[in-house]
Amino acid sequence: MFNYTFPCGGFKTHTKMTDTGITFDPPVYEQRYCAAIQILEDSRWTGEIKKVTEFGCAEMRLFPLIRRIETIEQILQVDIDKELLKTHMCRTNPFVSDFLKQRTCPLHIEVLHGSVADSTEILKNTDAVIALELIEHVYDDVLNKIPNNIFGFIQPKMALFSTPNSDFNVIFTRFNPLMPNGFRHHDHKFEWTREEFKSWCLSITEKYPNYDFALLGVGQPPEEYKSVGFVSQIALFARKDLLDMPLVEPLNLEPVATCETPYETLHTVDFPYYVDTRTPEDKIWAEIQYELHRCTLDEDNYDCDKCAYKIAIDELVKRLNNIGASKEIVEQLLEQHKQKVEQGNVIIEEDIEEEEDNHIYTECTTDGPLSETEREIENWDE
Repeated sequence: MFNYTFPCGGFKTHTKMTDTGITFDPPVYEQRYCAAIQILEDSRWTGEIKKVTEFGCAEMRLFPLIRRIETIEQILQVDIDKELLKTHMCRTNPFVSDFLKQRTCPLHIEVLHGSVADSTEILKNTDAVIALELIEHVYDDVLNKIPNNIFGFIQPKMALFSTPNSDFNVIFTRFNPLMPNGFRHHDHKFEWTREEFKSWCLSITEKYPNYDFALLGVGQPPEEYKSVGFVSQIALFARKDLLDMPLVEPLNLEPVATCETPYETLHTVDFPYYVDTRTPEDKIWAEIQYELHRCTLDEDNYDCDKCAYKIAIDELVKRLNNIGASKEIVEQLLEQHKQKVEQGNVIIEEDIEEEEDNHIYTECTTDGPLSETEREIENWDE
């Protein structure tokens, strides 16, 4: 096992228990989503997570959060319930705003009807697997195949599982009985204690030694019930090379798919994205022009002796530091574009032609004959 802390130090939640029930703010399902997104966005590996497969995606409520991560380029939404996928797959379509403010990298989406137990070619090269509140819904025959598919065939850099913590049920039963099957939900096939979940995780890392895991959770218990743990327990599996540790075994570069029922593609989407074909120098010069224009909007930058605006090159370089513009590059571009420079300052002369045009316009509208529109305006004033 390894210790993992959320990159933002976790998130603030509130659990309240009264005489009539217990509430979580935000709801536990939102806390699970927040945990998954924080893990995916962890700066320690976010650049390495390009392809994400979510098993048991159901209504695709997590998808809108995953798609916002700019470094992710492919998302597979997989579920065994075909009709549920058909009902909600429209949620994977781009918004109008995605066309107005386009991504900087491609994003390909596929909605797939299939089982988490079946390995198929399309799952290859997945970097992160997510399965939230899934395993408790499957029978033993499927549950036994999941580790082989995910850790033996897919071999992702990370895998995230969450499942109910049955130790917490002692609190729920204070207010309401469990379902007739003895669990929180009518479709649950089991609910594990923390020790049972840990044992399942250990069995995976023993069989697949390239992986280690950390145990987390969401849904804090009330203060007086700290011993029962979280409402929902989470296991984060990380491939050891993601943790800067050597792999125990070489990766299987040609895993064999054993899919008994082929996955069916129900929907595919490619998000619009913008490819900037400009050279680095072109980008820097565009930013220089923008900063020079900004300079003319501030009268404090106006030099009365020179009848021009000016800005120090050092200040210009400072403003462009975020795009990697060195002083040498800035000076070269200023010279190349014949921008006047004196004593370390860029001199921005006023546009004489524009001044003359304004002067002519002023003379015509003050001393010359009035246009028909101007006469109408004068009549309104009278």
